[in-house]
Amino acid sequence: MTAAENAAGHDAPTHCENCHAALQGEFCHQCGQSIHNPVRHAGHAIEEVFESFWHLDGRLFRTLRDLLVPGRTALEYLAGHRQRYLPPLRLFVVMSLLAFFVGKLTIHVDREPVALGVDTSAITASQTVEEVKRNRDRLLAEIEKAQNADKRGLPGVAPALIAAQVQIEGEAANRITELTPGTAPPTRARSKGALFSKDNEVWDPARNPVKIDGLPAFANEWLTEQLVHGRENIERMDGRPDLLFKAIMSSLPSALFLLVPVFALMLKIAYVFKRRLYLEHLVVALYSHVFLLMALTVAFLLFPLAWPPPPHVGWLAVCAKLAFGALLAWVPIYLLLTQKRVYGQGWPMTLLKYSVIGVVYFYLLVFAAVAMFFVTLVKG
Repeated sequence: MTAAENAAGHDAPTHCENCHAALQGEFCHQCGQSIHNPVRHAGHAIEEVFESFWHLDGRLFRTLRDLLVPGRTALEYLAGHRQRYLPPLRLFVVMSLLAFFVGKLTIHVDREPVALGVDTSAITASQTVEEVKRNRDRLLAEIEKAQNADKRGLPGVAPALIAAQVQIEGEAANRITELTPGTAPPTRARSKGALFSKDNEVWDPARNPVKIDGLPAFANEWLTEQLVHGRENIERMDGRPDLLFKAIMSSLPSALFLLVPVFALMLKIAYVFKRRLYLEHLVVALYSHVFLLMALTVAFLLFPLAWPPPPHVGWLAVCAKLAFGALLAWVPIYLLLTQKRVYGQGWPMTLLKYSVIGVVYFYLLVFAAVAMFFVTLVKG
């Protein structure tokens, strides 16, 4: 009787259906395939789904659990205990996708920041400079009152309120200029969508292509095309902070991915006398960044609970803000303890190297984030 016939008769097959090796248990010793056929038995199909799920989650949750202890996962992985953990690069990619996906879902940016019910028609309808100033001061007083009561932003002031204040002051200045005889209309150094300006004239790369001496024609054409595309995206983002936020959130994962090997190189240089391989430092860098992404995910989840505070449950906002602050304080301490535990140097040298690496890494992160943002801008 063949293996297929045995399976159809609900009897265990004697040979593996994949490689035809003789079976000695529930799994083939040669290729590892299970004797249960999920195609023929619904029960086996359900069993296979849950078995795979819990197997993956077992490794995943074990890795994430041990990451909560500074340095434990990296030390265990470097010691050869790799089977119990997810590989660091795979986990880093998964956490990058998860963290910024959660961020896009939980952080809400208003499409129009000045859409706060601020009516500036009284300013534009004013017939005297004194009337303009009275209406301006009245509207600014309302904004100031809203700022004092607002609890949504970290500094206590919502960006939308600041945008409304700028709008009121701009409308008032324009109207005063119109009502003042002999006053030239205000000139702006920038206009909507302007990339650069010189002598109050907006540079449009479509009308003035890039011409850099020494570069071939196709390179100048490519640069011009990228700048034109970037200018179009800037125009599209004008008054749309939600699009700006999406562009930033799209560029950060790439910046982090580029900086992981750089961070590992800095560890290699700082601990060159430890005689560890570069890939060992890369493991430490990857797991450190995974923890950063875990903390970022938690921060994204806490943010909407604290800003703005949910109605009738102010205590929840207070707890979320305390947890947010504790998380911000714990992250640098965690990374310091990880570095101390993995490399085992004394506190003076650990603090010195941690400080130098931290400062250099911060500036590199800012530079990489800005660079990737502009890449996203011209490619988006």
